Amino acid sequence: MYRVLIADDEYWVGRWLADVLDKSPFDIKLAGISKNGGEALEKLKADQIDILLTDINMPVVSGLALLKELEESGRKRPKTIIISGYDEFEYARQAIELDVLAYLLKPLEREKVYEAVEKAIGLLEEEQRQKESKTSDFAGTVEVVLAEYLKNPESNLKEKLAELFVRRNENPGFYRLGLLQTGQLEQSALSREPLRRKMEEACPGKRIFLHQRDRFTWAILITGIEHPEGFAVNETVLASILHRYEFGLSRAHDDFGQLDCAVGEAKQALIGNLEEEGEEALRSLEHMPSESELHADFLSAIQTRSLPLLEECSRLSAELFVRQNYDLTGCLNFYFVLTGDVIKLLNDCYGKENDTEYLSLMEEGYELSVRIKNHYSIRSICKRFEDYTRKVISCLKEEEYLAVSDIVKKVLLLIRENYARDLSLGQIADEYGVNPSYFSKKFKDETGYNFIDYLTSVRMEQARALLENTALPVAAVSSRVGFREAKYFSRVFSSVMGMKPTEYRERIRRDRTGREVEK
Repeated sequence: MYRVLIADDEYWVGRWLADVLDKSPFDIKLAGISKNGGEALEKLKADQIDILLTDINMPVVSGLALLKELEESGRKRPKTIIISGYDEFEYARQAIELDVLAYLLKPLEREKVYEAVEKAIGLLEEEQRQKESKTSDFAGTVEVVLAEYLKNPESNLKEKLAELFVRRNENPGFYRLGLLQTGQLEQSALSREPLRRKMEEACPGKRIFLHQRDRFTWAILITGIEHPEGFAVNETVLASILHRYEFGLSRAHDDFGQLDCAVGEAKQALIGNLEEEGEEALRSLEHMPSESELHADFLSAIQTRSLPLLEECSRLSAELFVRQNYDLTGCLNFYFVLTGDVIKLLNDCYGKENDTEYLSLMEEGYELSVRIKNHYSIRSICKRFEDYTRKVISCLKEEEYLAVSDIVKKVLLLIRENYARDLSLGQIADEYGVNPSYFSKKFKDETGYNFIDYLTSVRMEQARALLENTALPVAAVSSRVGFREAKYFSRVFSSVMGMKPTEYRERIRRDRTGREVEK
C-alpha cells in the first residue's frame, strides 16, 4: 500500500482530492492533508511518503521550494504531482527540472488525477522490481514464461516452466491457478506488488507468481501447496479486492503438463460453475443451445414477460461463452445485437407514443450497447443485460403481449378448430413469438397434456365421431382428422382405443343393432 500526502492551502481542494483518492481503485492510503508547504515539509521528513500531490502557490513554503529543499537535503523525494491554477511556462519548466511526473491545472478532473496517480504507482513498482534479489529474478523469469504460455499455450512452455523449478532445486508441490477479473466497466486498477503482497498474506508460506493478461484480468499462480485438501485462500484478507473483482481458482494440480486444465477450471470458477468434486462439472457444449436459439429465447422472455425464462437465458449465455474458450468477443457481439433488437422492439411498440418512460428505456439501451463494448467480465455483461431487460419487462404494457396462459387458451381453441391441419408445436410457438420448449412446459402445466398428446386426443375424438356416424372409409377418416397415412392412423387409433378403426366401427354397429332389437 502506497502512502499519499496532499499539500494545498485551499481547504475544499484538499478535501476533494482526499475524497477522490479514497474512492479510487488504487491500493493507497492517505497520510494526511497539509495546508501549507512548511507543514508538508515536516510531514515528509517525519514519515515515509510515496506520492505527493502539492499545490505550487502555498504559504510558508511553495510547492516548488518544497521539492528543492528535499533535493538539497539529500532525502529521497516522493513521486510528485504538481497542482496549479496557473498555466505558465516558467512554472512548468521548473517542475520539469525537478523531475515532477505530472502538472495538473485547476479546476482538477478526477480522471486526470487517476492517470497521474497510476503513473506514479507504475514508477514505484518499477523501482521495486529493480531492487529484486535472486529470488525475485526467479519469480520474474517464472512470470515471463507464464505470460508466454497464457498468450500461446504450447506444451514446450509448460515443460520450460517445470524446468525452472528443477534447476532451482525448488519443489513447486501442488499448485493452483487463479483468475482475478474486474466486474466493472473500468479497467483494472490493481498493481503488481500490492496484489502480490495481498496474495502472500492470503496464502501464507506459498509462492505467488503474477501476470496481467489484459487491462481487466490478472492470472495468479500459487505454488508450494503441500496438502491441497487443507489449502484455502484467506478471502478475508482479499475482502477489499473481492468486492470489486471476481475471483476464480482451479483445483490443485501437481504437474505443469496439466496447466491447460487448470486454466479451464479457473475460467469455470470465475462464473461460479466449478464444483469442488466430480469431473462431470466440466460438461461439454453438446447440450447447450446455439446463439441463435438463445437470441430467440431472450426475445420470447421479453414478449411473454417471463422472468424465469430470462434468468435461464442469462445463465445459459454466460455458460455458453465461457465454455467456448472464454469467448469474450462473441459474447460482446451477441449482446450488442440483442440490445439493438430490444431497442427496436420498444421503438416499434411505443416509439410513436412519445412516452417518457419508454424513451428513457431506449436511451438506456443505446448507452448499454455502446458501453458494453468496453466491458470484459462475461458474467458482468450477462448480468448488466439481464438487469436492463428486467426493467423492460416490468414496464411492458400487459395488453401489448399475450401472457403464455392466454396463448395456451387460444391454442386449445386453434386445435379444436384446425385439428385436420398439419399442426406442430414449433410452428405455433413461432406464430405467437414464444420459445417452443418454454411454451411446451407451460402447455403441460396448464392442460395436463403434452402438446402432441392433446392434439392426438382431439383427433381421436373426431375420428370416433366419423366412424360412428358416417360410412366413410378408414382412409378418408384418417385424412379428415389430420393424418397423411391411413396405416399410421390405424396404429395410433389402436394404441389409444385398444382396437382397430374397423373393429371400433363394427362394435358400435353391433351395439346399436342390439339396442334396436331390445326395443
